[in-house]
Amino acid sequence: MGEVNSRARIPGKPHAHNSHHSVALSDWIFDVRTEAPIEFIDLTRLVNAHLAGQGVETGQVTIFSRHTTAAIKINEAEELLLEDFRQMLRRICPPDERYNHNDMSRRKPPIAPDERPNAHSHLMHLLLSTSEHIPVMGGQLALGTWQRVFLVELDGPRQREVMVRCASYHPHERAEPVVLRPRNGSAAAVAQNGARAK
Repeated sequence: MGEVNSRARIPGKPHAHNSHHSVALSDWIFDVRTEAPIEFIDLTRLVNAHLAGQGVETGQVTIFSRHTTAAIKINEAEELLLEDFRQMLRRICPPDERYNHNDMSRRKPPIAPDERPNAHSHLMHLLLSTSEHIPVMGGQLALGTWQRVFLVELDGPRQREVMVRCASYHPHERAEPVVLRPRNGSAAAVAQNGARAK
């Protein structure tokens, strides 16, 4: 598995909404050093630990890859299945195919100094997703029994950045309902007078 390093934690402020709770937003960016050309790195425990550290009990989390050749995906962490995923991606987008993107003589600047012929990695990413949006319940990701959240490296080894945005829901204390009482006479008399006035 790749090496994971926390880089920045940015706390947020509560924002009021027309509901019976407020939402506190917080962003966290961390680095992952990947080790293989195609690699599935399980982020589930790391994100759950972050939720616990932030005291997030209920809310939603968006996990976002800041790259076009590294995806975020939910699936099962069974090792043979992960190898099937890797084989499928290689089969659909073989690295030794001739791709326009890999022809540096035709590419227009800017071209990164460390640019590699990686069109196959971009094509694989097009089949996957850049982010996953997951509910939080009971202080952890509300995943199914076999679900895990992966950073999917498609062009490694690389240094990657993953962003986690937490929306934590905080209920307001409900005030007692306001009961209006008429000053003169009973409520029935006021209602009757109001009906006559119409």
